[in-house]
Amino acid sequence: MTTTLKIGKAFRVVLPQEFREQFGLREGEALSVELDGGRLVLTPLREKQRAIQARYAGRFPGLLDELYAERRAESERE
Repeated sequence: MTTTLKIGKAFRVVLPQEFREQFGLREGEALSVELDGGRLVLTPLREKQRAIQARYAGRFPGLLDELYAERRAESERE
């Protein structure tokens, strides 16, 4: 899918409804912006997070449980 967008005031760009719906984007959601050669690539930040989680899944067994336990203990102290 391709479209043409205009840069508005304060350099804002509005994504068309079809794009927002296809990627499940919501107002206020964070996007990652990368330069790829001469192109700008927008990626929902949640997709980058999923890719990172998948990349490191299983590499540090028990570490996530340990982190959750630390956070719970910290929360209880507050």
